[in-house]
Amino acid sequence: MPSGNIDNESVKLSVLILNWNGEKYIADCLRSLRQQLSGSYEVVVVDNASTDGSAETVEKEFPWAKLIRSAENLGFAGGNNLAAQHAAGQYFLLLNYDTLLMTDVLDGINLMEQDEKIGIVGAAMYGKSGELRLSAGHFPTPSRLWLFSSMWSIPSEHYLSPTGIAAYPMDVVEGSFLLMKADLWHKLGGMDERNYMYGDDIELCKSVSLAGLQTVQCPSIKYVHFGGYEPARMGYLFAGYRRYHEKFSGTWTRLHADFVLRAGIFLRLFSYGVQCILKQDMYSRQQFKAAWELNWNWSQTGVEKFRFHR
Repeated sequence: MPSGNIDNESVKLSVLILNWNGEKYIADCLRSLRQQLSGSYEVVVVDNASTDGSAETVEKEFPWAKLIRSAENLGFAGGNNLAAQHAAGQYFLLLNYDTLLMTDVLDGINLMEQDEKIGIVGAAMYGKSGELRLSAGHFPTPSRLWLFSSMWSIPSEHYLSPTGIAAYPMDVVEGSFLLMKADLWHKLGGMDERNYMYGDDIELCKSVSLAGLQTVQCPSIKYVHFGGYEPARMGYLFAGYRRYHEKFSGTWTRLHADFVLRAGIFLRLFSYGVQCILKQDMYSRQQFKAAWELNWNWSQTGVEKFRFHR
């Protein structure tokens, strides 16, 4: 059984976990790391100003995890950057608190050690009922923004690394499990803290691609992710895609993406408005409210760390 935090000079892997009110999940997540990980590793948990006692749970029940408390909610990018500042491993694994690791991650580390062209490794993601969920896909081109789900796909092309480990070249992998070299993280400057939530993983994968490196999904690494989309996060999703094009795209592509995203808001307002009238259910009302707030605040969605009402 690995000892968790060990001598900094010998740490191979740093697991970075960003927690926000994760009392329901965080304990099982940390236990799964103990059960699955081998070799030298440490666990760094940044608590993003939780109010549900989850930070206290980590402190009392998992003293081997390095707990960093933030006085404010720094968002996904800011929280992970803080965790990285306290990490000593040669590799960083960004892992959501609402996950369970089902396998070791050595295949991912071996891939990067044997192939210098690989910059990021993702894993096969499963839902709570054991179903395979999409966790890798394509960059958000304007044409794909007409249907967000078109950006995520089941990998089809694969290759065998020198170690014989299967890997699928992809544009992006989900930030709920994202493995990369610490040196590369620091070279890229970590995550862009202008983002508060959503899009950070896509931007990171794009930066890795621009550095001439490949993102891959490794199907032999498996994890369960309990989280999912919530209507209240619609604005952050749109804002993340908009910021992506403001950062990486030329004028025409950026304007094209803005047009598609703006049209998508109006289509959602119409669709959810009709559903509110016909169904009168809570979910439709939540979706309509989120679309209305997004439309009202559209001009500010590209502003640094803009936050919608929660």
